[in-house]
Amino acid sequence: MKILFFLVAWSELFASPENMIRYGGLALILAVVFVETGLLIGLVIPGGDSLLLATGLLAGADVLTVPLLVLLASMTAAGIAGDLLGFSIGRKMGKKLYHKQDTWYFKRKHLERAEKFYKEKGKSAIVLGKFVPVVRTFNPLLAGATGMEFSRFLLLSAMGTALWICSLVVASYYLGRQFPQLKDYLHYAIPVIIFLSVLPGIIQYFKEKKKNSTAE
Repeated sequence: MKILFFLVAWSELFASPENMIRYGGLALILAVVFVETGLLIGLVIPGGDSLLLATGLLAGADVLTVPLLVLLASMTAAGIAGDLLGFSIGRKMGKKLYHKQDTWYFKRKHLERAEKFYKEKGKSAIVLGKFVPVVRTFNPLLAGATGMEFSRFLLLSAMGTALWICSLVVASYYLGRQFPQLKDYLHYAIPVIIFLSVLPGIIQYFKEKKKNSTAE
C-alpha cells in the first residue's frame, strides 16, 4: 500500500512543471535544471522552457516565495553544474557515445539532431542550443566527446545558461506580477508562450526544407 501511495504521489509530482514547483519548491526546480543537461534522464522528465516559464510566473504571482535574484542565481548555477557533468561524461565516453544503443532515455535520433545543430553552429551551439529542446541536453556531451577546451566550454555554458534562464524567468516573472490571475490558467498560458518562442525556429525549418527541395 505504501509503495502504491509513493508511485501515485511521484506521478502526480512530475505530471506537470506546475506541480513540480508547487510541491517540490526551489530544491526540485534546481534538481530538474541540473539533470536536464547533467544526466540524459532529463529527456524524460518534464522541464526545460516550460519549467522556467512556470517558475517565473508562479514566483511573480507569489506562489513560489523566492526572491527573483536568488532564483536566477541558483538556477543558473544548477544549469552550469549540469553542463559540466554532461561535458565530463562526454569526455569520458569519447567516440563510444556514437555507438551507444537506444535505451528508454537515450535515442540516436536525438543525438544526430544535436550533432547536426552542433556542426552547423560551431562553438556558438553551446549558447544557442540552450533554447532548443533535446539539443540543450546533448550539447555538453558532444562538446566533451569532441575535445572542446574546458575553459572555452565553461565560458560558453555560463553565457548560454544565464541568457536562457534569465530571459525566460524574468519575462514570465513580470508577467505574473502584472497578471497574477494567470497562475490559475498556467496549463493554457505556458503552451502558448512556448509556441511563440519556438515559432521563428519552425518558420526557419520550413524555409530551409523548401530551399532544399527546390535545389533538388
